[in-house]
Amino acid sequence: MKSRLACAYLRVYQPMSALTDVEQSLAERARSASAIAQRPRFPVLGLLPPEECQEIYEKVVDGAVYVCPAHNRLRTLLGLVAFERSIPDAVVSSFFSEKDVSRARVELETIQRTEPNIRPCVVQSVWHVPVRWFVCFDDADRRVEHVGDHPTVRYETRIGQARDRVADALNTLTGGIVHPVIVGMIYELKEWLGSFNELSLLELDYASVATLFEPDELADDHSSADVWNAIAALGEGNGMNASLYYRRVNERWAHPRRHESLN
Repeated sequence: MKSRLACAYLRVYQPMSALTDVEQSLAERARSASAIAQRPRFPVLGLLPPEECQEIYEKVVDGAVYVCPAHNRLRTLLGLVAFERSIPDAVVSSFFSEKDVSRARVELETIQRTEPNIRPCVVQSVWHVPVRWFVCFDDADRRVEHVGDHPTVRYETRIGQARDRVADALNTLTGGIVHPVIVGMIYELKEWLGSFNELSLLELDYASVATLFEPDELADDHSSADVWNAIAALGEGNGMNASLYYRRVNERWAHPRRHESLN
């Protein structure tokens, strides 16, 4: 299955000392071999954009090295199994064989048995940035950068700050007018963040999703501020203002999400 996906990413960069032995070995091999820009050699079934399939991402902050193992094989297996479960049985064979799915499940079970402490350090979203991701960030964490000839947006914060923000959001949203499914998805985000070292960095990268917007649209995009204004309004009991802010961020992401039905 070959397709051109536009994806956004939530990545956790950890200190080298916080990685598992397997991850440390991967990171050291990748860095010593200058493999940061290498592509995986296994087929990705169109579930990962080829130009973003790095083996490891790296940041240096205040002289300290932080790394994010991409775990492309693990993410591809998880994506294949999740996608197979999300489509009708009658069309599964149009994408991959029953043998492919069976092999993926067996390999996942092997990874979970032999490397139980490994978990994806990257969460991927196709055609949009999920609104709940913005709960992790403040507008001050936002940066507009240029990749090639097109601008993109990145947010970056300490994972401890992200956890505190998510906890504050849940305190405001739980038991209120917000649908329990949305609250549940934010709780899942809290659980994922809680599995990483507290000194880690959290990055939201619009990546290729940024190409779905015009430059002036990206410059005016303050989705995290809109989300937090909505949460603050709910905390004050002002449902009307909360609805206005939430509608604004949802409408912003409605256009790129239309690509889901076109692809």
